[in-house]
Amino acid sequence: MKNLLILLFTIHSLSTIAQVNNLDKNTINSIIGVIDKRDVNCKSEIERAKMDFKFQEIFYYIEPEGYLDSDSKRHHPYLNTLLKKRGIEFCESPETEFALYYIGDDVESYPAITNCYYKASNELLNLKYGRNFTKDIEKTADSMYVMSRIDNPFQYPAGVDHYCIVYPKTKDFLDQKLQIQQDFFSTFKYPIGFIYSTDKKNFMARTKFTIQRDNTICNIEIDLEFKNSENQKFYNYLVNQLTAFIKNANWNAAVSSEIKVNSIFTVNFYN
Repeated sequence: MKNLLILLFTIHSLSTIAQVNNLDKNTINSIIGVIDKRDVNCKSEIERAKMDFKFQEIFYYIEPEGYLDSDSKRHHPYLNTLLKKRGIEFCESPETEFALYYIGDDVESYPAITNCYYKASNELLNLKYGRNFTKDIEKTADSMYVMSRIDNPFQYPAGVDHYCIVYPKTKDFLDQKLQIQQDFFSTFKYPIGFIYSTDKKNFMARTKFTIQRDNTICNIEIDLEFKNSENQKFYNYLVNQLTAFIKNANWNAAVSSEIKVNSIFTVNFYN
């Protein structure tokens, strides 16, 4: 049994080594990382980018694959200005970024990379101006955009940093509105004489308010609907309860580009 295990381990090790050797055999290091040497198109694009870089420096925005926020390009005007100060042009890649795809047939195929020319151009900028030049200058441009409109509320969550939590009693971004509702109803009491619905859907309150940079609340708007119209006489009672909860809850200001900002927050209360 022991000899069998040793044999199986040896076979597995040899197989792994063979795979690594085959990978090394078919790959080369490039300015954009490891690429397959059979990806002739990518290699030629990298060489063309090196030649063009001698005559003109260009930063290329490469649109990532998948869903993009509506204001994902909000910083581009500031980025363009910063780049021009260094004599660098700003352009957008005509290609959308994709994950690796394969070229070949049923017998043999190899991984190919997209946007090799544009990636190489950006990496040449990093080599000349600093390892993280392209990332840092984009971050600076986005900070400039945020500061340019710091007094105007940002839409939450689209206009702020991803997974930014404004209600610190919850640790999960996706659960924070549920936690807000639970906290409100944990102390809420219906007024005497309130007519309850059999399906427990007594009212719907749509709220919108601004969480300011200093964590305070302003501009509270409440749209309240009752299942039973006879409960309309309790309108002010519920609005006052909701307003008091919103004003006194512990909020954290949202951040955009790591800068505290005013943000418009919406949450529905229903019971």
